[in-house]
Amino acid sequence: MGFASGSVTFRRYKIQNWKHQNIDDDFVSALMTCAFGRYQLVHDESTQIGWVTPQHVLDAEFAGEKIAAGRFAHFAMRLDRNTVPAAIKRSYVEIERIAALEASGRDFLNKRELKEAREAASRRAEKEARSGAFRRINAYPIVVDLEKAMLYFGNASNGVNEHMQRVFVDTFDVQLVPINTNTLAISIAEDDGIMRSLEDAKPAHWVAVPDGADAEFHGLDPSDCGYLGREFLSWVWFNVETNEGVIALADGTDAMMSVVNQANLKCDFDLTGAISVRGDAPARMKESKAALISGKQPTRLGLLLASRAGEWSLSLDGPTLGVFGLQIPAGDDADADKSQILESRCESVADLCASLDQVFQTFMRKRLSSEWQEVHTRIAMWIAQFEPRDADAEPRLASAG
Repeated sequence: MGFASGSVTFRRYKIQNWKHQNIDDDFVSALMTCAFGRYQLVHDESTQIGWVTPQHVLDAEFAGEKIAAGRFAHFAMRLDRNTVPAAIKRSYVEIERIAALEASGRDFLNKRELKEAREAASRRAEKEARSGAFRRINAYPIVVDLEKAMLYFGNASNGVNEHMQRVFVDTFDVQLVPINTNTLAISIAEDDGIMRSLEDAKPAHWVAVPDGADAEFHGLDPSDCGYLGREFLSWVWFNVETNEGVIALADGTDAMMSVVNQANLKCDFDLTGAISVRGDAPARMKESKAALISGKQPTRLGLLLASRAGEWSLSLDGPTLGVFGLQIPAGDDADADKSQILESRCESVADLCASLDQVFQTFMRKRLSSEWQEVHTRIAMWIAQFEPRDADAEPRLASAG
């Protein structure tokens, strides 16, 4: 399930007020209290959630040996939805309408009869829903790093993540802080004492504002640091193409990155929409270059990342820093049991995230420093070369944010 094998997609959270350093009786008891079938989701009768073990979706009986993997706890959130599909509702209404027409012997129904047909269809749908006819069952894996108070949740959907946050907070009486571009940028700025620089920053663009665009809004919200996610991926892409993907980290080591498999780009100015480019080297494809010169920035990139901690293949979402399709290298110990393999994979996930954070820290320190104007100009000039023009024409460059 999820982190135990195959590729991994996840978002992560810092757990505040965390009290559990190991899987003890209190930890297991807390999970049992909010296990599936015991946890009540208020104000939503069509949805049922709760914890299950990684064994299978019907196992809600927790024990330490079922969920322990070294310093990690591994379990899952089961999410059942029991809603009638809209197509079924419409079909039931049509069935009741036809039956009412045949009974009346007329060619049309009056308002009262139409209302009765809809009510009969609604009763039928609700009855079948109560029987579980439309129940959809899903389970989403969770890994908790007990020592570092970090949570990795194996799903990227906003709605599913909101459900997980609700039940996790209720289970352990904690707060969850999502690790995304916004929160990580603020954390780095606070640690470095440069919050004023972050507060004064505005979205940067690599091309001049095109005619017809809102020169103030630019399609990005300056009050939400999520726009830095696009700039971060643009900066990574630029380093890959001009510096062989070498990025110096604060600890004195280097990270090596390359762009592979996919590049999703979206227009900064809300004029030309979005595009997804796929291929072995999407960064060098003409479609990607055309997208950049038209004012688009990457929102998700396929990446190869190598650091002192390891090597990984993944797709990274800029604004959320969500990881998609992470390929975790196989371990060297052929005699390892399932628990040891899981622990090794979880450690690899944690190492990857630490490396990503270091790369993002390098970007942010440049982004909020006096170096940024020069970096911005270099990126803008790199993109400007993709635009077909007369040899004597000067490129139109945007100013730095």
